[in-house]
Amino acid sequence: MTAANSSLFYNMAPISFVPGYIPTTVIPKKKPSDRFHARTEIPKLRDKLDSNSKYERKEAATRVCAIMRQGENVLPLFSNMLRCVKTDDIQLKKLAYLYLIKYSSQEPEQAIMAVNTFIQDSQDANPIVRALAVRTMCRIRLQSVAENMIIPLKRAMKDESPYVRKTAAFGVSKLYDILPDAVENAGLFDQLLSLLRDENPMVVSNTIAAIFEINQTRSKPILTLTAETVIPILSALNDCTEWCQTMILDALSQYVPESTDHAESLIDRLVPFLKNANPAVVIGAFKCIYIFMEYDERGPPAILPEIIPPFMTLLLSAEHEIQYVVLRTLSLFVLRYPKALSHEITVFFCKYNDPAYIKMEKLEIMMSICSRSNAKVVLDELGEYCNAVDVAFVKKAIHCIGQIALKFEATAPACVDVLMKLLQGKADYAVEESVIVICDILRRFPQRYDKVIEQVCKVLEQIKEPASRAAAIWILGEYSDTIENIDILLDPFLDTFHDEDQAVQIQLITSLVKCFINKPDKSTDQLQFILNEASKESVAPDVRNQALIYYRLLRQDVSLAKDVVIFGKESVEHSGIKFDESILEELLRNMGSLSGVLHEVPSIFVKRLRISGDDAEDSRVWQQLTLQDDVDFIDVFFDCDGNKFYLRIVNRSASPISDFAFVVNKNMLGLSFGEDSGFPDVLEEDQSCDVEFELIVDSRAAVQSGKQEFEYALRTNYGTVFANGRIPIEAAFLEEGQITQEQFTVYYNQFETEFQTTLEYADIADDAILNARKVYVIGHNGGKTFVSFLLPGKLRFIGDLEQDGTNVYLNGLTNAPILQPLIIQSAKLLFTGSRK
Repeated sequence: MTAANSSLFYNMAPISFVPGYIPTTVIPKKKPSDRFHARTEIPKLRDKLDSNSKYERKEAATRVCAIMRQGENVLPLFSNMLRCVKTDDIQLKKLAYLYLIKYSSQEPEQAIMAVNTFIQDSQDANPIVRALAVRTMCRIRLQSVAENMIIPLKRAMKDESPYVRKTAAFGVSKLYDILPDAVENAGLFDQLLSLLRDENPMVVSNTIAAIFEINQTRSKPILTLTAETVIPILSALNDCTEWCQTMILDALSQYVPESTDHAESLIDRLVPFLKNANPAVVIGAFKCIYIFMEYDERGPPAILPEIIPPFMTLLLSAEHEIQYVVLRTLSLFVLRYPKALSHEITVFFCKYNDPAYIKMEKLEIMMSICSRSNAKVVLDELGEYCNAVDVAFVKKAIHCIGQIALKFEATAPACVDVLMKLLQGKADYAVEESVIVICDILRRFPQRYDKVIEQVCKVLEQIKEPASRAAAIWILGEYSDTIENIDILLDPFLDTFHDEDQAVQIQLITSLVKCFINKPDKSTDQLQFILNEASKESVAPDVRNQALIYYRLLRQDVSLAKDVVIFGKESVEHSGIKFDESILEELLRNMGSLSGVLHEVPSIFVKRLRISGDDAEDSRVWQQLTLQDDVDFIDVFFDCDGNKFYLRIVNRSASPISDFAFVVNKNMLGLSFGEDSGFPDVLEEDQSCDVEFELIVDSRAAVQSGKQEFEYALRTNYGTVFANGRIPIEAAFLEEGQITQEQFTVYYNQFETEFQTTLEYADIADDAILNARKVYVIGHNGGKTFVSFLLPGKLRFIGDLEQDGTNVYLNGLTNAPILQPLIIQSAKLLFTGSRK
């Protein structure tokens, strides 16, 4: 190597400052004033942390933790903070422990040095120090630390202080998440279960919470609630704090009473908690009583009058946010027992100062509990709401008026009268929503309220919203035989046909066909115009297809078209069903939780992994594929590591999925799948499966493509699902990517495509890790790491990585412009130290 060439790595200016270099990245570097000044502040903090003054050490540790909380990288101070662990000052010890929890995973070799201090602190005379040591060790997710935690944890569960015992109870669940096999073999579960008989209710409640947290990650629970095991839980319920009461009630809701007498006893013990000052306790008790009620021979008619009044008190006295949670809970409850609150309907009448989200929920509940006996009162109240200034609230109120008309036939005339008054008003939004509701009423009661049609025809010019326009056009087409000058009324819609929403266009075509059949002398020209515009000028496939279908039908036989388009329609019934019975039951069992508030079953947004004894689960970085055509019955994720491709399929439907097959389209890298580990025969609802594929790279199979994503196809019994995802370029890296410094210099002068990007909250990977990924390290200079890799087709990348605080700056050059977006897309996976 010549001196001229080798000087590149010692005297070369940063690539970003090379004359003629034009950055193409959209992510600029941060201004110096915005960054944490590590070079100036870290040395000062290091000196203070090493000081003999306790005050200076505490002050520095406080500053370090404050910087850490801001998201800045203070890892260089690890050894200095580690020395602060051994101190008699509890505040300083807490700060040091907090720092270790954050950074121990990045410095595992140094973190192990703190184990002796942890063990010593776990035997300290001060119970606060003992509990602090146990809590910290359990929160450091390192196997080397966790292995030394078992003996101190067993000792802590027998500690004389209840504060230490309750901390140790949670420690078991945290440790189990790191070392499941070691925890089970060490007999910690038996000791944990023995804490259920502890005399301190705080210990019992923490133990219950820990047990059920462990059960969530096990296929076989360590504790099943029975009449015997539930006794200590109930005993602790009266004496523990409100926070612990909430956890215990949540655990108790999973219990199935063994007899009707036991269910009655449980309900009687829980009723007093409905008067608790804490809303979470009230909702938890209400949920348990609801679940146990089906096992009580007294039945809901006898129990509901006892539990409803105290629960309703929250609506009158609680803050708006709590009221919302209560209302979302009740909106589920009334779907199962609508008559339980029918006499309390005035409680749900909206107040002038209620927030919009409270008003909306009250309207939902009013509709659920509305009955023939109170429908008139509700209708009068809704009529008042229609005069409000909140547009969304008024629309919701009008929609509710329509629901009452559909639900109770006797109230329909009164509802129509209210809607007629709204049509005569000046509020366009009220007119538009009224037209939508009238459309539903006319469909429910055909030929009975024709008087409103004339009024609808008068307000056509006020209607702007697409759904309202579509409803109005449906009315015009459905009653075209009775409306005079129907052609004049439809003319304005023809003039704006191409500007209309797709649903309006489709409805206009159908209505004109009806007009032609009923009054061919008045609408022939209009129909010809609209069919021509829709079939030849429209870019929407559905609109074109609709026009072509009607054109061919009319050309074939007009009388046949009349039988198809105009016929006696049956009356539509209002079912009132919002959820499938099984989904409703699951939502009711999750009252008070996020699931109960969102009205979504937990499996939709909660991913729980079962412990399988294999650490491979934790090493995957699942990336979701983008599914085409708004597919919602399945979710698909992937990960790539070396020559392996990993696929995860999650069944989001309510039925089993089968007949799986998975392929990738021809691509620029020539990647394809070899043997796989096998798909399951059937994937049940809310279940997931993982499949491993062998990746085959064949440059001869590569095709020229400008696409920046791979195209995948997944076959199922529901049909083929097409998806797009990140191109895993790392799977095609070649060993020939390793080059010399002289070659780096040559490529640096040759390559024309230059770019930069910033990787936030990341650290440059070690040289060994980069080389293992076939991202070869060429050299180091001035805090920069120079790297290179090669793809099939002689697609090469060279660049440098620079660590600055919590960010990594990448300056890159390549001989293939198509690589630039792909490298930026995968940069964190390629160049940073952790795949998490």
